[in-house]
Parts: sequence; C-alpha cells; structure tokens
Amino acid sequence: MTAGPPARVRINGAEQAPDAAVVSVFDRGFQYGDGVFETAALIDGCVREADAHIDRLCRGARLLGMPPPEREGLQADLTAMGEGVAAGERAVVKVVYTRGSGGRGLQPPATPRPTRVVMRLPWPGHPAAWREQGVRVISCRTRQMSGAALDGRIKSMNQLNHIVARMEWTDPEIAEGLLCDEDGGIVEGTVTNLFAVREGEVVTPDLARSGLPGVTRGRLLEVAASLGIPAQERPLAHDELGTADELFLTNSIVGVWPVRELDGRAVADGRPGPITRRLQAALEAIYAA
Repeated sequence: MTAGPPARVRINGAEQAPDAAVVSVFDRGFQYGDGVFETAALIDGCVREADAHIDRLCRGARLLGMPPPEREGLQADLTAMGEGVAAGERAVVKVVYTRGSGGRGLQPPATPRPTRVVMRLPWPGHPAAWREQGVRVISCRTRQMSGAALDGRIKSMNQLNHIVARMEWTDPEIAEGLLCDEDGGIVEGTVTNLFAVREGEVVTPDLARSGLPGVTRGRLLEVAASLGIPAQERPLAHDELGTADELFLTNSIVGVWPVRELDGRAVADGRPGPITRRLQAALEAIYAA
C-alpha cells in the first residue's frame, strides 16, 4: 500500500490551505456543536458509499431544522477530495455541516447560513492484525444518550458522551469500547456498530431508542440477506455477549473487525468465527468491485 495523499480542505466550496483553514468563532458548530458530520473512506480516489453518507448528512440536518446542504456542491467537494489520489492510496474524508454563525444564545437564527467543511485526512494506522486476528474490546461505564434526548439518526457534532467513554481506557491494545443504554442494553461502540452471532444468526442492537445506524451496518445487513444468513435487529442485553459464538464491529473506515476478547475474556475460542469471516470477505469483495 502506498503512502496516503496530502491533507486537503474546502470550506463552502472554496479551497483552503490545510494549515490556515478557519471558520468563525461565532459559528454555532464551534459554540454549541450545532451541526452534523460524516466520516467516509476515500479509496483509489473515490469516496466509498458517498450517496449513503450524503443522504444521512441531509437527513440529520433536516431533523435539526437546518436547510440541508446543496447536494451538487457537496458532491463536487467529495469529487475534489479524490483528485490526484493514486491507485492504492487511502484517506479519510470528513464532512462537517453547521448551522453557521449566530449571536450569543441557544435560539437558532431565523435564516441560517450553514457552513460546509470537507476535509481529506490521513488514513488511521490501525494494526493489520486487528482485521485478521480480531480486536480487544471493553464495556464502558458511560451510558449512551437516550433517543428521547437526541434522535439517534442525527450524527451530531456534539460527541461528548462518546469522548467521555473513550477516556475510559488508555491501553493501545484495546481497539474499542461498548456503550449500553440506561437499561443495560448494548447500543454501539464509541465509533462502531456491534454485531453478535448466535446459533448461526446475526444479531445487531435495535437502534430505535438510541444509537446511530451506521452506513456499513446497513450494508452488512444487506450482505447477510444476499448470502442467506439470518439476521435481525433486536434489543441485545449485555449478558448475551458473553455467550455469543462470534462478535464483530463495523464502521466506514475499518469495515469489519472481528472481536476476539471482551472485558479480558475470550469470545468463544478467541479466533474470528466463520460467519464473521464470510461477511467480512463478501463486504470487501463488494467494495473492491
């Protein structure tokens, strides 16, 4: 794999030098986290699942009462992120969309002028062994925010509860932490969605009450259906994880990570299971096509 492309930034469609790109201190995204964002993989010059990420960004903006971004302009920004990217190069594309500048106070402006920032950032240096051999995961004390407080379909810029959860470990060998809701049901990881395999069936937490339905999570459910692997979304108690045959995590950057250890105990025999491997291979084949 070759080195990644250099960083790049566009603000409201205008190119900016990465080391000098700025937005106003009066921007409500800076002041209040009043906005939404998306993170996607840039592979071989193309943003993977671009339409799905744009759709979710627009849906989140509408749910916050913001005018959604102009789709053609956003697509132009994403296309620009792929310019000059060589075959085999990878990068992360992050889109930040805020309500724009406003005065002091929580009341949003009557006619907002949103700010759109699109960035090309380095690919994370996760160990290759995490994909092949599985990852170590812990259960966080921090609880996930209820969907009654903030609609889980909104990928909000305010990520404080996930930040606090991520502060619960410093061991670099631990890849992720899992969050439960107030009733002790598993919701998601700090940056991933969780899947369990029990007696040949794939189960992922029902996110109707809280949690973000990931783009890769949705794609993997489609892949499971195409392979004839039973899959369902339902409430998943934390206690069920200890007896699962397999566990794995998904997001738009890592794809599928098998989980080999949870809270210091091996998942099954401590090796990636056959259904995880099958889904991982099928998803990678779709993205490689």
